[in-house]
Amino acid sequence: MFKSLYSGVSGLSANLTNLDVIGNHIAISNSVGFKSGRVTFSEMLTQTIQPASRPVAGGLGGTNPQQVGLGTRVGSIDTNFNQGNFQTTGKKTDIAIQGSGFFMLSDGASRTYTRAGVFGLDSSSYLVSPSTGLKVQGVMADATGILPAGPMSDIYIDPGLVVPAAASTEVQLRGNLDAASDARPTIVRTASLLTMAQGTDLLVDMSGETGGQLDLDVGNQIALNGRDSAGNPLSTNTFEVTSDTTYQDLVDWLNGETAAASFSIDPSGALQMNNTSGGDMVGVSLAVDGKDVFGSNLTIGTVAAGTTAQSSGLRSYADAGDLLQNIYSADGAPLGVDFTDPTASFVLGGRINGEQVDTTTFTVDGTTTLGDLASEIQYALGAYSNPATINDEGQIEIIGEVGLASSIDEISVTEGGEVNGALTDAFSFLQIQQAEDQQNYTMATRVYDSLGIEHSVSFAFEKVPGENEWIWQAEMEGTEVLLSGGSGRIRFDSTGAISSFSFDDNVSALTFQPQAQGEGAENVVLDIDFGEIGALTGLTQFEGEGNLQAIADGYTSGNLVDFAIDQSGVITGIFSNDISMAIAQIGIAQFSNQEGLVREANNTYRLSGNSGQAMETFAGMGNGVTLAPGALETSNVDLAREFTNLVVAQRSFQANSRVISTADQIMQELVNLIR
Repeated sequence: MFKSLYSGVSGLSANLTNLDVIGNHIAISNSVGFKSGRVTFSEMLTQTIQPASRPVAGGLGGTNPQQVGLGTRVGSIDTNFNQGNFQTTGKKTDIAIQGSGFFMLSDGASRTYTRAGVFGLDSSSYLVSPSTGLKVQGVMADATGILPAGPMSDIYIDPGLVVPAAASTEVQLRGNLDAASDARPTIVRTASLLTMAQGTDLLVDMSGETGGQLDLDVGNQIALNGRDSAGNPLSTNTFEVTSDTTYQDLVDWLNGETAAASFSIDPSGALQMNNTSGGDMVGVSLAVDGKDVFGSNLTIGTVAAGTTAQSSGLRSYADAGDLLQNIYSADGAPLGVDFTDPTASFVLGGRINGEQVDTTTFTVDGTTTLGDLASEIQYALGAYSNPATINDEGQIEIIGEVGLASSIDEISVTEGGEVNGALTDAFSFLQIQQAEDQQNYTMATRVYDSLGIEHSVSFAFEKVPGENEWIWQAEMEGTEVLLSGGSGRIRFDSTGAISSFSFDDNVSALTFQPQAQGEGAENVVLDIDFGEIGALTGLTQFEGEGNLQAIADGYTSGNLVDFAIDQSGVITGIFSNDISMAIAQIGIAQFSNQEGLVREANNTYRLSGNSGQAMETFAGMGNGVTLAPGALETSNVDLAREFTNLVVAQRSFQANSRVISTADQIMQELVNLIR
C-alpha cells in the first residue's frame, strides 16, 4: 500500500525536474550559443517478494523472481552539443564556431569556456565578452607578425600599434619591350618600269606593249599558230615555260619548228618573223590557253613570201643602266619626253615631314640612264645614307633617313615646262614603310629606405639598332646618389626570352645613397629581378607594345587603422601604409568529453572531473573547427520538441498524482472497516 504512495511521490519529483529543464529551455531559447539538455529516468529500487528458483532434474521447472519497483528517479541530465544555426550580424567581433570546440575566457585567475562568440573591445582594447568582462584567450603575434606556439594569453589589440618601416630590397621588372623599336626610314617605290625586251630576259617577267604583264606561269604551254601557203600548220608542238626560260629560248624553239621561216628579236623587243618560203603564211601568232595579254601582244598575222613582220614590242623589267629614252611605264606606255631636245629636263621635288623641299632641275638627254634619275631623286630629298636602287622588278626604291623628322611624304617628277601625265604617272611613288623614331621605354616605382622615406627610381630602356640588345639606365628622381649598378645591358634570344642581364660596373645590384649628404638612412641595395634566363617570366622582347611595370618591396611605417578576423581566428591588422599583418589568433579548446563540462551562468562552462583537460588549439588545424566572423551561433533548442515534451511531462505528473490519490482512497476504505 505504502509502496504505491512512495512510487507516486518519486514520479512527481522526477517529472518536476523534467518540467524544470523544459521550462529553462523555453525561457532561454533565444540565448546565443545555448545548448539544450535532456532528462532521462531510471528505476530507483526494487523489493524482491520471491526470488527465482532453478529447475530440479526430474522434477519442477525453474521460476522467475517476483519484484516490486519502489519508484523512479532522474537518471541523468545530458547536454546536447549539436550544432546551432548561424545568424549573420555583420559585426566583425561576433564569431560563431562551426564544429566541436569552445572559446576560452579568463578572469585573470581561472578559465571558463563558451560557445557564445559575442565579443568586443573594452576601454583598454582587450577582446572581451561584454556581458561578463571575461577576456578572450589566444596568442599574440610578435613585432613581425609571426604567431608563436607559446601559451594562451589575453588578446590585446593595441590602437597605437605601429608597423616599422622596411627598406626595399628588390625591384621586379615585368613587361614587353617592343622588338620593332628601332628608328626606321621611309621606303618608297615606283611601279615597275619597263624597257625593250632582250633575249636574256625571263619570259615569266616580261610585259607587252599593251595590257601590262604577259602573266606567264611556270608550266604554261606556248603554241605556234598559223598556216603556210599549202594550208599546213606551222607547228603541232608546244613549248613549256619554266622558271628560267628566256626570250631567246623561245626564239630558238620557234626556229626549230619551221624551216620556211626564221625568227629573231627586234631591237624594239618585238618578235620578228622572216618568211623565207615561196608562199604567204597566214594567222601567225603565239598563244597560251587563258593568257589573252600574251596572245594579243604575240600576234604577227599574215606574212607575205619573202617579207618580214613582227609582233607588238615586248617589255622587260628595267635596270639602272637602261636609258631613260627606252623606259616605259608599267602599262607599257612611253614616257612622252623628247630626249633629243637640248632643253629637256625633269623637275624633282617632294615633301619631307610635311615641309616642301626645294625643287631640283635635272637635265636629261639620250645618254641619261634610269640609275642617274634615281640618284638625282635621292639627292633632291636629302636622303644620303642609302643609295637609290632599281630592284629586280624594275622599281626605283628610295630609302630615306631614319626618324619622323626625315619622313618622305611625297615625291614628284615632272617635265620642265611641260604637262606630261605619262611621266608623272610612271614615276609615282608608293610608301612601303613609314618612318619611325627610335622607341625608348621607361618604368618607375617607389622604393623605401630604412627610415621609411619614399624614393622614386625609374628605368629607361633604349634598343641597340639592329640587335636583340637593350641598354638600360636607372635614375633617381630626387637628390639621391647612385653609387653602383645604375646601368647595364639586356640581351634577348630569338624566342623573345632574356639570354643575359648585366651591369656596366660588373656588380650584382643597384645601390643608392638616400640622402645627398649628412646622416640619414642606410644605403639601399636593390636586387633587380628581370625574370628567369631563357623563360618568359619577366622582361620579354616581342613586336608590339607591352605593359611595362616595375614593382618594389618595402614600405614606410604605418599606424593601425582597422582589423579583421578570418576563419582560422587570425586577427589581421590593417595599417595606414596598406600593409596587413597578423596581430593575434583566437584560441579554441576541445575536450575528450564535452558533455562532462559543468554548466555555469552566462552560457559558460567549467572543467569537471569527467570532462577531461582542455586541449588548446586553433581553428583550421585539421580538427574540423572553423570560425564564422560576423555571425553568431543561435541556441539549438527546438521549441516544437520542447512543447511536445512539456505535454508528456505534464501528463506523467498527472498520472503520478492519480496514483497517490487512488492509494489514499484505498487506505480510507481500510480505515472504514473498523466502523
